[in-house]
Amino acid sequence: MTPTAPSSLPNYLADGLPKQDDETLQEVQEYVDELLAAREHRRSEPVSEDELPEDAQVLENESSGAVYLEYRTCGDESCSCMSGGAKHGPYKYRAYRDGDTVRREYLGKASGSDTD
Repeated sequence: MTPTAPSSLPNYLADGLPKQDDETLQEVQEYVDELLAAREHRRSEPVSEDELPEDAQVLENESSGAVYLEYRTCGDESCSCMSGGAKHGPYKYRAYRDGDTVRREYLGKASGSDTD
């Protein structure tokens, strides 16, 4: 009897995993365990404000990282943001620790309620 994949599992994984041999499935299981352990470790060490961009506005520090707003330049030399004009944004990010490195994840353009 084949087990039923969780509904949250993307189809490409639900369709592909049953086709793998036992050795590959064991390696996948070890990889998933390592991913979970890494996420748990990451959550245990919060990111401090001095590790964030200088103009970051911290919204919250949560177990999955520090959520903050940031205004950015776009890199287009003809844009006024590159010559001292208003920067674009705000954009919402989550900073989290990955071992000794602070990584950031883009969460999208901030909504009006994010900036209040």
